[in-house]
Amino acid sequence: MDTPFVYNKFVTGHEFISRQNELSLFTSMVRQKQHVLIYEPPKSGKKSLVQQGFVNLHKNGHEFIVCNINLFNVRTKKQLLQKYINALLNTFTNSPAEMENLQKELIPDFDKFFGKTIEYGKTLDFSDPEIDTRTIPKEITEKIISLPETLAHKFNTNPVIYIEEFQEILLQDNPYEILEQMESTLKEQVKTTYIITGSMVNSMKEIFEEKKYFYNFAERIKLGPLDGRSLSEFYNKSFLKTGRVISRELSTAMYNFTEGHPWYAQQLGDISYGLTRGYLTEQVLKQSFLSLLELHSYRYQLITSRLSRFQINFLKAIMDNVEQLCAADTMTYYGFNSSANVKRLKDAVKRKEILTEENGQWVFLDPLFKTWLKTVYFEL
Repeated sequence: MDTPFVYNKFVTGHEFISRQNELSLFTSMVRQKQHVLIYEPPKSGKKSLVQQGFVNLHKNGHEFIVCNINLFNVRTKKQLLQKYINALLNTFTNSPAEMENLQKELIPDFDKFFGKTIEYGKTLDFSDPEIDTRTIPKEITEKIISLPETLAHKFNTNPVIYIEEFQEILLQDNPYEILEQMESTLKEQVKTTYIITGSMVNSMKEIFEEKKYFYNFAERIKLGPLDGRSLSEFYNKSFLKTGRVISRELSTAMYNFTEGHPWYAQQLGDISYGLTRGYLTEQVLKQSFLSLLELHSYRYQLITSRLSRFQINFLKAIMDNVEQLCAADTMTYYGFNSSANVKRLKDAVKRKEILTEENGQWVFLDPLFKTWLKTVYFEL
């Protein structure tokens, strides 16, 4: 049976809910060739916002060409540069032959460092990080990173370089070197627009807020929860499509259960929709929410199984809204050894992308995990 609730891919059109202010800001920035920065937890709607923005820009006649580069599986500088150039050349050509010719024209030395060669009777692929140990000269790195601007001038267009999972650069052996090279090169470009996104919030904060790379280069678009009224209207219309009915009170309850998180909101809607015959009841909604928790329980159990007793107690203190974590009575109650121990615990939960700090307040990056901790793990 078809369902009106979509959570296995990004959404656009009538399935794109709420966030009209963020969408308007995004399209305005891209139209003015301002660089965009978005870092939010996984499944929080980053890609949907970007793709809906592209749809709106095309409808309004803005001319640009998008090159999408996802760094989720990149672990070395050479992988990064190879993925970069391959994505760009593929975007601006229509065949492998055209791609090869353009590469030879713009970066003739590329094959010396990224191609294949035969040594000792074996063909070695120098894109393999386990084999390739050669250093890429700085001028080749800069030429590849500058390629979007080179292509912009050659084809007289506005390339929009959409880089996903940017924080993966931190997993390289010498991440700050490539970040410095990218920063100095990207700041010189004038015809190219960059959209930089990441799913590991604290890692992205390390790059852009703590280390202050790309300072004043891009403006962050913050994605908050979906608007409650918009989501409620979406629930009502989705149920009515097949003669099902959901009351305003229960649609509000569904929003509260998921705290407006788009992925969980769609999943809860789908489960409730599938269990409803006629009117959605409070009992069915509670059953649906328990099913949602159970659906993600194994993932949450993996997270908690890798936490120490002290880290678990730290999460409990945050859930209890404790403000003075280093106070003597707090450390005694939650079993913290010292203020230094508290500092290490803060760093640990941030590194594991469980909590982040926003305006001096600790925030759970996954609202459903917080609910699971409270109701299932701590049995409160």
